[in-house]
Amino acid sequence: MAGMDWRKSFDLKHPSLKPLWVRILAVALSAGWAVAELFIGSAFWAIPFGAAAAYMAYVFFFSPDRHYFSGKDDA
Repeated sequence: MAGMDWRKSFDLKHPSLKPLWVRILAVALSAGWAVAELFIGSAFWAIPFGAAAAYMAYVFFFSPDRHYFSGKDDA
């Protein structure tokens, strides 16, 4: 456990995230959860879920490395 790199837990370049529908679903679920938290009045939890949605949207669709997700091996 001491040699485990915690940053790998946040790596969004995992092969399971290559299909477009999975990436859209991940962003939509996180953004939807943020909206739900705001709706029930819990801004404390809406902020991290909204930030996660924004970060995933950036990495998946806008970052310079977004081309990692496009390719012939999409399933």
